[in-house]
Parts: sequence; structure tokens; C-alpha cells
Amino acid sequence: MAGLKNADDYANGERFKGAGIFGVLSLGVGVVATVVFFLVVILNRETVVDLGGGHTEAVSVTKCLAFSWLFAVVFFLSIAVGGMFWTMLHHATNSGWGTLVRRLMENLGIMIPVLLFLSLPLVLKQVGFRDVLWEWFKDRAAAEVVAEEKAEEKKGVYIAEIRGKAEAVKSEIAEVEKIKAAGGDITPGVARFYDDQIEELTEKSKVLSAHAEMEDEALVEELKGKEFQKVNALLYAKRSYLEENFWLLRFVLYAVVLGGGMYLLRSTSLKQDKTGDPRLFTRMQTMSCLILLPFAVAWTFLVFDWLMALDYSWFSTMWGVYLFAGAALNSMGVLVLILSALRRAGYLTDVITKEHYHMMGKLMHAFVIFWAYIAFSQFFLIWYANITEETKFFLTRNTGFWNVYTIMFLVIGHFFIPFIVLLIRYHKTTTWIICSVAVWNLFMHFFDIYWIVIAERAPSLVAGEVTHIPKMWMFDLLAFVGVGGIFIFALLKALGSASLFPCRDPRLDESLNLTN
Repeated sequence: MAGLKNADDYANGERFKGAGIFGVLSLGVGVVATVVFFLVVILNRETVVDLGGGHTEAVSVTKCLAFSWLFAVVFFLSIAVGGMFWTMLHHATNSGWGTLVRRLMENLGIMIPVLLFLSLPLVLKQVGFRDVLWEWFKDRAAAEVVAEEKAEEKKGVYIAEIRGKAEAVKSEIAEVEKIKAAGGDITPGVARFYDDQIEELTEKSKVLSAHAEMEDEALVEELKGKEFQKVNALLYAKRSYLEENFWLLRFVLYAVVLGGGMYLLRSTSLKQDKTGDPRLFTRMQTMSCLILLPFAVAWTFLVFDWLMALDYSWFSTMWGVYLFAGAALNSMGVLVLILSALRRAGYLTDVITKEHYHMMGKLMHAFVIFWAYIAFSQFFLIWYANITEETKFFLTRNTGFWNVYTIMFLVIGHFFIPFIVLLIRYHKTTTWIICSVAVWNLFMHFFDIYWIVIAERAPSLVAGEVTHIPKMWMFDLLAFVGVGGIFIFALLKALGSASLFPCRDPRLDESLNLTN
């Protein structure tokens, strides 16, 4: 079989040594932008905005900047999560074609811990971002204060009422028994009627007595719950999930599943480079199959907690899939760009061919369609059902400026243009064209995440606040540059830490000689 490449010739792999000044520059830009951003947060907590007509209003700068940081972190985190997905899919499906690019997938995925670290300002209450982003924190605290005050006022009457009901039922049972006994020689039917009454009242008495025998403190807590429900029924219904300690616990679980899972996969892959142990190949397959489901759950609930909960009264069961589709699509685009940049710098030129680009282009095309399918399905179902709690999301985003934005960037830009371009095989195998599509898709992903997060910033339909400050987009870009610079530096470090491809993987021969 003349012309076939042999994996043994590439057993030493290929190391990246080209970060140099670009890596230092990325870190410098990222750190400076981040420091400037948080200096603005610290020094400018509030500003006055002219509403026109001689009216002004004090607006929280912290709140506006919180949305900027959330937008930047979620954008890059979605790219990293996509890298983890492709890594696991590669192993779970026993894919051979992608062996040569799998290390790039792993390097992208291992950025998850970096992004979760950068998300700490969103999670830690002390920074001030958490409570202004997710209104349920302060709404719940306010509702609990009111409920506690009301319960304190009413507790004496409430406890007496509960215990009075229990005594009243006992008296009613005694009265029925007395009537039955006084009836003398009654018919079986009448006797059965009284027995049924007594049995029903006895069961009711057991329930009420158990309730009445509760400690006073327990009854007061019960009353607090009822008062909470009166103040905010929606938040009361979601109180078990939207609870501060549980919210923090979920963040830790996301970090363990996403960050820990990716670390296990990548460390095992690097170990295989050193030892060539074929059992590690099977181990990575097993780990991927086991992690896939927790991964899907973790990512779904992470975007529930961070994005959907920006308005805790809104919900969509398709939300996790929608964000996943964008993450998978655009992480593949980033892989195409990294691969092309490395080849342009002289790396991987002997092993990567247009066949690999063709496979990656087909996957990009598939996820362009999948993203559009999920996005349209979510919109169509919400529009058709026309339920107020659901339509408010699109009411904000399909009005005025945001409506034009939606049509231009999400409908035309995110779907129609890349869909048409990637239909043609030549475009998927030509480096400059597929890279152009990848860059285009990343811009559309930028606009997609911006549309999700920043549209919630002003005006607030939930709180009725004016939270718009002119030229705030500059700080959105500043946050993006800060997180992006640190992300790029960490990615370059990961690229240089090991071979650019798994050099002792059993499927390397298949990937080296890929045809499709």
C-alpha cells in the first residue's frame, strides 16, 4: 500500500514552541483590560442618566458592568465546553478521523477551569455582581423579611386557630357518637351513616391533631411559608431550587463535572503519549461514555442558573440544547482556526490534509442546521402557545433595535449565510474559505450571546428599572478583551505543554490516512 503514512514515524509527536511574544502580549492585554474593568466597578458604583424632558435617574454602574462580565465569561466558556464535548464524542463513538485534532479539542476543553475561575466575580456576593444580575436573590430576601414580619404579627392567632380546629373536630366526633347512642334501635342504614361520619371525622382529627401537636416554632415556620407565598407566589413555587446555598453547591458541582471531567480525559491522553499503553485508549472511551450524561446535565443547568435565571419568571425547556448547539458549532470553528494558524506557522503540515478540513466543515454545517432548528423551534413553540411568562423573553428582543438585530445577525447571519456557503464541498476543503466561515460564525455567536445577556440589561421588564447607560458597549468590549486575552494566553500555554496530537494513539494510522 504505497503512499500510506505510518503512525510509527510520528511516535514522538510534534511540540508547539511558538507562543513567545504573542502569548505575553495576550496575557498583558487581558490583565490590563481586566484591571481597568474592575477599577471602573470599584470607583463608579452609580451614575446619573438623562431620560429626556428634563428627567434624570440614578443608574447602577455595577449592574450594567455585571452584565458585561457575564457576557464575556459565557462566550468563552461556551467555546471551552464545546471542546470538551468534541473530545468526549470522539472517544465515545470510537472516531478515528479526528485523532490528529483531538489534542486541540482537549486543549480547548481544559480552558473550562480557567473560565470558571474568571466567573468567581459573578458568584461571590462580595463583588456586587450576583445580586444585581439575578434578581431572585434580593427578591427572595425581601419576601422572607416581609413573611417573617407578618408571621410574627399573626403567630398567636394562627397557632390558636390550628389547635382550635383540632379540638373542634374531637367535639364533633363526640357529638355524632352521642346522637347515634341516643337514637336507640336504629336501622342498619342509619347506623352505617353515623359510622361513616365518625370514621371520616376520626381521620380528619388525626391529621389536625398531628398538626396541632407540632412545636410552636414549626408552626411559625409554616406560617412564614404561607406569607412568603402571598408576597411572591412564583418565587415561592421555585424556592427549593432558587436557594442561595443550593445555588452555590450547583456551581461547585458544575466545576467538578466539567472541569474535573476534562482534566481526567486530558491527563489520561497525555499519559498515553508517554507510555503508549493501549488500555488507556479503552479507559478514555469508558470515561467519556460515563461523563457524557453528567456533562449534558451540568451544562444545561449552568445556563439555566446563569442565563435563564436573569429573569426568574421566564423559562424554556429547550434552553440548554440551544446553548449547547452554539457551543458545539463555534468550538469546531475555533478548532479550524487554531489548526490553520498552526499549519501556517509550520506545524502539522505533514499530517493534516484537506480531508480533515472537510470533516470539520461537515460538522460545522451540521451544527449550523441544528442550531437553527433548535432556535426556531424554541421561538415557534413560545409564539404559538402565547403564554405571558414565556413570551416576555421575545417581547424584549423582538422590539425596536433588538428586532432588527435579531433578523440581521441571528436569522440571516447565524443561519442562512453559513448554511449556503458550507453546502459546497470545495468551500469545506479550502482553508481560507472555511476559516472565513469559522470567523463569521464566531461573530454570530458573539452577537447571539450578546443578544441573550445584554438585552436583559435595559430596560428591566421585571423590576421596571432604567439600567441603560450610554456607550456601555465599550465596557462590554473591555470585559470581552480582558477575558479573551487571559483565555488566549492559557490556551497557548496548553498548546505548548504537550504534543500537538496524540502521538501514540491506536487510531493514529486511520487519521493519518483519512479519506472521505
